[in-house]
Amino acid sequence: MKVRDIMERRVITVSPKDSIVKVLRLFSQKKISGVPVVEGRKLVGIITDGDIIANLDIYTPKIHFSSSPDFLLILAGLKSRRGMDEIEKEMQVMKKFKVQDFMTKDVITAKPEDSIVKVARIMHKNGIKRVPILSKKGKLVGIVARQDIIRAFSK
Repeated sequence: MKVRDIMERRVITVSPKDSIVKVLRLFSQKKISGVPVVEGRKLVGIITDGDIIANLDIYTPKIHFSSSPDFLLILAGLKSRRGMDEIEKEMQVMKKFKVQDFMTKDVITAKPEDSIVKVARIMHKNGIKRVPILSKKGKLVGIVARQDIIRAFSK
């Protein structure tokens, strides 16, 4: 079976200039954990929940994540018993971050004609959960997540 047989063609993407708050809300609403970053249809990176968590821990060590990104800072403030002024300052800091600040630029990709076994091995070897699929011309045409491979093998 080929990647083109299982890839999601309606890829949710973000721009490098989008805010991290927008991405967190997108992840929460769509129940996803990563998306390709594009300029036009050209892939320029990928951003995952892991990228955001790792970077926010570096830039804002007082922020601790909950399972609901929309209430992330408020819950963190309540847990730490900080005042609303301090929480509001952290929210303003978070709004300043852009996708380009956190995204992975060296993206591992595959082609529609690759086998799903090859892509599964790539994911395992590199410890990644999704692989953007590029056309021969380098345009983003799909994405394959681990769950897509699991579904394909279960049929």
